[in-house]
Parts: sequence; structure tokens; C-alpha cells
Amino acid sequence: MSILEEIKKNLDGDYRVYERSVRESGGSKYALVKDYDEEKFLHVSGPAMEKFSGDEEGNGVKICPLTWDNAQELMDEFSWLRPSLPSAQPSFGFGDRLGLATPGHVRALDGQGMFPVFAQQSIREMERTGRSPEDVMNTAIWGVFEEGYQKGFAADADHLKTREAIEETARVGFNMFTCDPSEHVRANADDLSSGELESEFRQLTDGEELLRKYAGREFRARLPGSEYEFLDKFRDREVKRAAIKYYQAVKFAAKSYQWVSEAANGDFIFEVSVDETETPTTPLEHVFVAKELQERGVELFSLAPRFVGNIQKGIDYIGDLGVFEDQLKAHAAIANSFGGYRLSLHSGSDKFSIYPYFADYLDELVHVKTAGTSYLEAIRLVGEKNPELFRRIHEFALDRFDEDRATYHVETDLSNVPGPEELPDEELPGLLDEDDSRQVFHVTYGSVLTEKNNGRYVFKDEINETLKEYEERHYQLLESHLGHHLELLT
Repeated sequence: MSILEEIKKNLDGDYRVYERSVRESGGSKYALVKDYDEEKFLHVSGPAMEKFSGDEEGNGVKICPLTWDNAQELMDEFSWLRPSLPSAQPSFGFGDRLGLATPGHVRALDGQGMFPVFAQQSIREMERTGRSPEDVMNTAIWGVFEEGYQKGFAADADHLKTREAIEETARVGFNMFTCDPSEHVRANADDLSSGELESEFRQLTDGEELLRKYAGREFRARLPGSEYEFLDKFRDREVKRAAIKYYQAVKFAAKSYQWVSEAANGDFIFEVSVDETETPTTPLEHVFVAKELQERGVELFSLAPRFVGNIQKGIDYIGDLGVFEDQLKAHAAIANSFGGYRLSLHSGSDKFSIYPYFADYLDELVHVKTAGTSYLEAIRLVGEKNPELFRRIHEFALDRFDEDRATYHVETDLSNVPGPEELPDEELPGLLDEDDSRQVFHVTYGSVLTEKNNGRYVFKDEINETLKEYEERHYQLLESHLGHHLELLT
């Protein structure tokens, strides 16, 4: 009798078994199972039963809830459930705002040659969804176990701004830490007049030293496997602008790196994000940031510059593709010259027109982050299978949009978004194919998932129930949509 057959016999038809999860270790047998109420549990039989909390079924089987404590016991048994460091492949962050998407993300990876980040969420997203670092890690681990995925994954604590957030995420095992120094970036430095530029530069304690270090210096960088060469010279004005724009951010990133070094349990990787400005990071500004970080001992896994063009949430790139390609080549050459860290594309969801350039010029030195696009596929499923709920979410999202858009870079035109009563049921999922309506659903996720009435969630529980009932369709949508992302990046 096979392990699967034995488990099914023990369960006596009361549960559905996720066959890819079936495992045996040390005489104990494990599997993820689902009952008829669509709730998932861990099946354990054998000597390991005593380590897990749950209910004994009386036939040598324990049925255990998918708690964090049980996940840690399972990680002790199967090391591939613990986050690991990326291999020499392009890497891709799969954000999961609902905690139900990881199996679909695993399926999207099939044969794509990408290293995944399955547990990825910013502190801001956790606050908006009412989740915790422990919950984000826990749901990713159980999703990996469900699919039996053993090739490794990382866990990214994204957009970190405080020591407390670093310590909290390190405590539960995150091994990628993304520093967000946006509060220390002088975002409008490019708009300063000559007089303002001089005045602010004089206020920098290290200003004269920075001028001596960079002014008049020529910087050259080559792109491996290509005839392309970046060559430019720092002029006084460019040094001053780069320093005003990024110097304080660099110092904060170096401090954050030290905090991570003290808090992380084992090896870690570190990203710095300077993408949240209106004006692009020029190649020379990239040189300035990279060199200053390097001199402070910061070992970069990836750097997220503010790329040229209009990079909005949840929709494709807007801008001149030729200009983007030229700029990307320069950034890629610079990243290679400083030891080969990855260029990270934030707001990476659905940027289909620029993915091929990353594949062409960066090889494995690319990291892309997505989050909202998986949430939108969940809402698409709601539109397909529960149109009444979709219409209520749609109406609520339209009411919340003006307030929720404040912290996002979007240029949504609400006049292009039909009201929930204007479309027949079969056309509702198509709203997720239109830029303006996509962004309405994208930026209001936090309000949708946390709205309560008399202490009960107005939408969240129904969304989760719909996704659980139509689980395979949910996974199919994720596999197709995220798989398309990966195909263009490899």
C-alpha cells in the first residue's frame, strides 16, 4: 500500500488529501488535507504525532490546525520549508495579500528558471490587511508544503523603515530585508534652483569631501556580453544634486544594514529601494548611491532605482521604450561594475512591455516585486463566481478610492470606470482588464479587507470563502497570469 493510499484509508473519506504534500520521514507520515467545510489541516501519523498540537482521530492519526507552532515543527522535519538564499537565477517576489495564493504561485514557476520569494509583504501592507509577519510567513510555508515545492524560496520583509520592524520580521525568519529610506530622500532635488542647490549643499557636513571625491571624476562601466559601455563624468552640479537627493538616504540604509546584521538569524540578503521619487535616478546618481553604500560596508543583493518613465501600480509601463532601454543598459552596467547586485523593479506587476529588456541585459541580475496583481486575480475570481459580492466590493472601492489613492502613484480617471450596476454579470471580470478600473480595485485592497460592520468583516470572509470554494480556479488564474510575467523575464 502506498503512503497516499494508507493516509486515505486512515481518513476514511472524511477529508480530501493534497497529493503533492504527502511525505514520510522517520516513520511518520504527513499530508495536507481539507475537510468538507473547505478548511485545511495537517494529517500526521506515527511517532511525530506527539510534537504537533491537534485532535487525535482514534486510529493513530492526528489532525492539526495550520498554526505557526505546527509550521515550526514541520520545518524542523523538512528543511526545504525554511526560507533560503537565492540561487544564481533571476528572482521574483510573489506578494500574497490574502494568504491563499502561494500554491498558485508555485505552479506559475514551473519550468521558468526563477528563484521565488513567496513570503513578501511590507509593513504598510500588513497594517492595511490586518496581518502580522508571523501570519505572512505561516501561510507561505503551508502553501509550499501543499505543493511539495522543495527548490527553495526567500522571505522578504519589504519597505522597512524602523529598527523595530526589522527585529520583528527577523524574529519569525524573514531572510530578505528591503530598506525603504524614502523619508530621507530629497524627492524634489531636481526642481531646486541653482541658489537653492548651493544653499542646501553647504548644509551637508561632508559636502566638500563629496566634491573632492566625485567632481571631475570619469566613471566607466561595461555590460558583460555586450559592446555597450557606460561612460560619464561627474560635474560639480551633478555631485551636489546627487548628494542632496540621496546622501541622507544612504546613511539611513547603512544604519538599517547594521540593524539587520544584529537581528537576522543566520545569513540574509539586503535590498535598498530609492524608487519612490517623482524624478528618475540618473546613472550617475546610481553610481553615487552604490559607491557610498559600498564604502559603508553594505553588501547589496539588489537596488531599486527610480527608473525613467511612468511606473504606476497594477498596469503596464507608460513611456518611451527606447529611452527606458538605454537607461536600463546604463544601470545594468553600473550594477555589474559594483560586484553584480541585482536591479529591482518595484511596482513590477504587469509591466509586460519592459520585462524583455530586463531579460536581455541583466540575465540573473534582476529582481521583480509584485503584490497587487495576485490580489486582482482573486477579485477576478470573485467576479466570475460571486458577482453579487463583486458588485458590493466595486461600489465600496469607488467610494474609498479618492482617500486610498493618496499613498500610491496612480493617474486613474474614474470617468472611465463604469458603475457596478452598468454591466451584466458576465462582463464583471473584464473590469480587471482595464487600467483605470484595475487601479480602483488595486489601491483600495486595505479598506476592502478590513472594513467591518458590527465587528464582522463586510467583505474579507466572503472573499476567502469564495476563493476556498473555487480553489482550483483561483490557482489556475494565478498560474496563468503570474506565469506570463515569468515567461517574459526569462
